[in-house]
Amino acid sequence: MLALVMVLQVVVGACGDNDDGAKVRSIGDDGSSSASGSASGSASASGTAECEPVGDIQEADTRVDVRLDEWVVDLGVPAALAGKIGFVNENIGEEPHELVVVDGVTPTDLPLDDDGALDEAALPDGALVGEVEAFPAGQTCDGVFELDPGEYTLLCNIVETEESGEVESHLKEGMVTTFTVT
Repeated sequence: MLALVMVLQVVVGACGDNDDGAKVRSIGDDGSSSASGSASGSASASGTAECEPVGDIQEADTRVDVRLDEWVVDLGVPAALAGKIGFVNENIGEEPHELVVVDGVTPTDLPLDDDGALDEAALPDGALVGEVEAFPAGQTCDGVFELDPGEYTLLCNIVETEESGEVESHLKEGMVTTFTVT
């Protein structure tokens, strides 16, 4: 019975409306999609779950301010020292956004699906470091990741279907940047 309830929650939560009436889905690391970015499928009235921080920002060795907006990922600094890096993600846009951290794959080499979103399942083993799932405009949501020296790609992997039926990939629209860890 519990399994059936969980499946129904995921199915019902698979797509939610944002304030513009667009359907929003966040692509998970297993290729699945959900409105909330979580298995629970819970979504707010805007169709996007409230912030679910990843890790404890107080435990970060370094903090990096990230501004997410249509259609840009703007970093406060382009590089940081290896260790626990806390990304303080501020969604200053009007759409929900998320932050996906990919190790060792340049933006031009990212595997894409038919919608122009990152195909996370097609990444090399270990390349997907983690992500801060989709959260609404006007909120800040932190993510702390243990990062070794290297080159990282940071992106928003949300795909929306507008009321007109047009599909809009945040990655395809330009929400991607690089980040160096020394």
